[in-house]
Amino acid sequence: MAPKDLKKKLKESHKIDVPYRKVVRGKQIAMDKLYGPWNKSFDNLYRFKAQIEESSPGSFVVIDHHTINNKIRFNKLFFALKACVDGFLRGCRPYLAVDSTYLTGRFRGQLCIACVVDGHNWMYPVAIGVIDSETNENWV
Repeated sequence: MAPKDLKKKLKESHKIDVPYRKVVRGKQIAMDKLYGPWNKSFDNLYRFKAQIEESSPGSFVVIDHHTINNKIRFNKLFFALKACVDGFLRGCRPYLAVDSTYLTGRFRGQLCIACVVDGHNWMYPVAIGVIDSETNENWV
């Protein structure tokens, strides 16, 4: 919910007028309590990678980052689970479709997916990536 809508809902339901900045800050505190702070999310990617590699040997996880002002910053992520790749090779049509959609949350970027059509004419995911923008380097 956008802060503007949240401010309106607070006014309607509780009859109080909360300043916009306090609504934004309160929303941020609530989101941090629910999902954890955003600045810690990057550290969880490496835990995700370790868990995937441990529980599904042969899977492919790549986390790319760069350094700005001595701080590590997320650049892109790509992963393909071994079971999904094997399923594609054994039972899907030999046509791989790649598409992406924009991420519109706090951090911008694009979510990419490579998928195929299986024997039941259903979409079957093979690989997933998160990139900053569509460039030749990211598509490769």
